[in-house]
Amino acid sequence: MNKKLYLVLSLVLVATLALTACAPKEEAATEEAAPAEETTSEEAAPADTFKVAMLTDLGGLAASEEVKGFSDLGWEAVQRAQTELGAEVTLLEAKELADLEPNLTKMASEGYDVVVGVGYLFTDAMTAVAPQFPDTKFIIVDSVVDQPNVASLTFAEEQGSFLVGAIAAGTSTTGTIGFVGGMESALIEKFEAGYIAGARAINPDIKVLSGYTGSFTDVAAGKELTLTQYGQGADVVYAAAGSCGLGTIEAAQEEGLYAIGVDTNQDGIAPGSVLTSMLKHVEIAVFDAIKSAYEGNFKAGVSVYDLAAGGVGYSPMEYTKDKLPAGLLEKVDGFAERIINGEIVVPTTVEEANAFVLPE
Repeated sequence: MNKKLYLVLSLVLVATLALTACAPKEEAATEEAAPAEETTSEEAAPADTFKVAMLTDLGGLAASEEVKGFSDLGWEAVQRAQTELGAEVTLLEAKELADLEPNLTKMASEGYDVVVGVGYLFTDAMTAVAPQFPDTKFIIVDSVVDQPNVASLTFAEEQGSFLVGAIAAGTSTTGTIGFVGGMESALIEKFEAGYIAGARAINPDIKVLSGYTGSFTDVAAGKELTLTQYGQGADVVYAAAGSCGLGTIEAAQEEGLYAIGVDTNQDGIAPGSVLTSMLKHVEIAVFDAIKSAYEGNFKAGVSVYDLAAGGVGYSPMEYTKDKLPAGLLEKVDGFAERIINGEIVVPTTVEEANAFVLPE
């Protein structure tokens, strides 16, 4: 009886030892299996994610919705891609010109499918970087980069500026209007040339004062130059100068005269002081290009957004329309139709604009 009990106890002890020895091996197997599942999920995610990066030049994004400008329109397009296309998006703002090329390289190196450079200042940097990343789709706004993976989005700024120039000349009571540019370039000259030609279409004897701040960010310089032009007899000043234009609007408020906004509808910044705004629909152009990349039919090369394409125009003038001379907007809209059908060819240089004569 004691021998049987001893035998049973011995068997129980052996079984217990066996189970104890096996337990750590099962835990180890479980611990080793878990990372394999994580690796699989991590590897699958990038293939399903469409990634878009937007880079700004020196202008950056506006501090508030009320004063948003050119770069903000590009960011609106990228955010729309996030909402409608499910894109993963990021924003990188430059602090100086030397940042542009490394910023492009950084975003392309991190595997972004589309990299958007908003502003003509990206021209040289994108020309250098795009060939290094042939599988990345690049978008540049306001310039042309001749590479097979770059979509160059340009606008007929001269056409939109022609319309606001006509409005300025038709509203002016002094016969003198002004233009404030940012950094001198062929691009900003298009704004100036169109503005002069449009003004001459209404009043061939109009006097147009022009000056440049040398910056797109110096609000004080924009205000100072505008005040100078008001002092010389201008009663309407159009600013194509980035944030400097906010200084033009401040000056208009102080002097009780008119400013003309640019790129976005800036009429609401100072209701009644902003006569109108020349609209430039960067948000439409950039989204179109991003969507084409998402759908697999990305179009490299140059796309022009003009009046016919709805790329430029003027604001609804909700605060000032009732102050315009009778029949002025009908004339302006008539000019728009003639530009679209080719009867009016708007000049793109100041020299041509100063010689412009409205066709019969």
